[in-house]
Amino acid sequence: MSLKLTVTLIIGVLFFLMIIIALIKREQLNLKYTLLWLFTGLVMLLIAVIPQIAEFGAELMGVETPSNAVFIVGGLFMLLIILSLTSIVSTQMLRIRRLTQTQAILEKRVRRLEKMTEEFCGRSAVQELSSQENENTAG
Repeated sequence: MSLKLTVTLIIGVLFFLMIIIALIKREQLNLKYTLLWLFTGLVMLLIAVIPQIAEFGAELMGVETPSNAVFIVGGLFMLLIILSLTSIVSTQMLRIRRLTQTQAILEKRVRRLEKMTEEFCGRSAVQELSSQENENTAG
């Protein structure tokens, strides 16, 4: 691999890692879910600095050129990242569903308690409580 290509790859990977770190600092990416991205960037940096790793990997996989081996490994990393993100989305969907169901149950309980309060205390007492709550939340 030429020196120009090596330098270009190193600069590109460092830029990639800086973007990931900046997104983590701005809390746009959660560290828990970006470890795979950081690991991918470090592997890319390692291959850019030591191109013999790609040559060894190509021999190990039985691929003729190191660039093809890098594309294969890159494709596998992308599949792993997609699988990881799909798992995260699935977990979040389940959490959202449970939260929505809990919210609906709580709203039903509040309505039932309001109705019981109206029946027990009368309409004016419930209206007074509601107006006090509105004043407290507004202030």
